[in-house]
Amino acid sequence: MTETMIVTIGGEAVAVPAVMNFTALKRAWMSIMALGEAADPVAQIEAAIGIMAAALARVRPDLTADVIGERVEGAEMIGLLSAVPALLASSGLVPTGEAQPGTAPAGQAPSISTASSPA
Repeated sequence: MTETMIVTIGGEAVAVPAVMNFTALKRAWMSIMALGEAADPVAQIEAAIGIMAAALARVRPDLTADVIGERVEGAEMIGLLSAVPALLASSGLVPTGEAQPGTAPAGQAPSISTASSPA
């Protein structure tokens, strides 16, 4: 059974694969890059939605970025944004800087690097 993480989208608990395969990463790449460059919360949430939609494409193709954007509300947005660093780290992308995988300073998206972890 594939490991999942739970995020809430429009009041629904959605099981997101905890590891993105290459196709999902490729689909999410523009959003991943946008997250690293996002200077405001709206851009950060938009990028997180794109990443989640890519992660869900195989198991929940009905949850496109547009659908997630329409359904996600209030604190769910922060939950989506908070889930992204752990999802990217478990998929082989490593956050840079002093924050540990799965964490970022409050109100700030993580900086993402494609560097490999030390062996």
